[in-house]
Amino acid sequence: MSTGIIAVADERTFTCFSVGSIAGTYQEIYVPRIFIPWARLLLERAALRPGEAVLDVATGPGTVARLAAEQVGPQGRVVGADFSEAMIAIAKAKPAVPRGATVEYVVSPAAPLQVDDEAFNVVTCQQGLQFFPDRGAAVREMYRALKPGGRVIAAVWREIALQPHFAAVEAALRECLPADQVEPFGAPFRWPSTAALGAAFTDEGFANVSVEVVHHPVTYEGGVAQLFAALAASPIASTIGDLDPATSARLRSAVARHLAPLAIDGQVRTQMVSNLVTATKGT
Repeated sequence: MSTGIIAVADERTFTCFSVGSIAGTYQEIYVPRIFIPWARLLLERAALRPGEAVLDVATGPGTVARLAAEQVGPQGRVVGADFSEAMIAIAKAKPAVPRGATVEYVVSPAAPLQVDDEAFNVVTCQQGLQFFPDRGAAVREMYRALKPGGRVIAAVWREIALQPHFAAVEAALRECLPADQVEPFGAPFRWPSTAALGAAFTDEGFANVSVEVVHHPVTYEGGVAQLFAALAASPIASTIGDLDPATSARLRSAVARHLAPLAIDGQVRTQMVSNLVTATKGT
């Protein structure tokens, strides 16, 4: 899911935050640096063919969906589904994909998906599964949406300790804020097991299930300040927005200190690690 870093992806907590500011900050900071590069990796595994029909679950601002539209071409079909109206609004406001399929967007939770049975050749999900209240139901819905022989490709972050910049920011948060306020920050990284991810698909009837661990670099050209600003698109966005000036200043200092080992020439250079699962629906 293109909203995998933030609470937008969590149907249970999303209403706590300002949807416009979260979605906008996510689009500005995280999409170009994390989610477009990772979407390309995801779609490499999908091996889309011209004319195929693709469903992107938890599409966010349409990152994977738009790249898929390029690859399936004007004869293909792409549907992006997300429960967040704010994210869908951002996706719909983007221009049409040149020489690509028209992307249809639908406001829908992961379960039940508002799509027809056996309508798609491929289902994708970038960083959404870990947030869904019922992961099994979400995987069953992906299975239902696929044509026989169709394939699914989903990405789920590994543990936060393997994401150096997020681990550093979390350490700074724990230094400055009560533990209960910090706890939601790590939500995107709390389903790291390759075995559990694979089993979720096997248990719902998928075949040829494979889970790959993938590493990819990420650079924040705006350095520490950019990463601090990105807290406005995190699961603790409301907490950050409510900080008094003294606590905010203390947190900024702590974030800079913990990120110092990753700071090079004013930039923060690091990597992220994700599980990528691929599977097929039997014929």
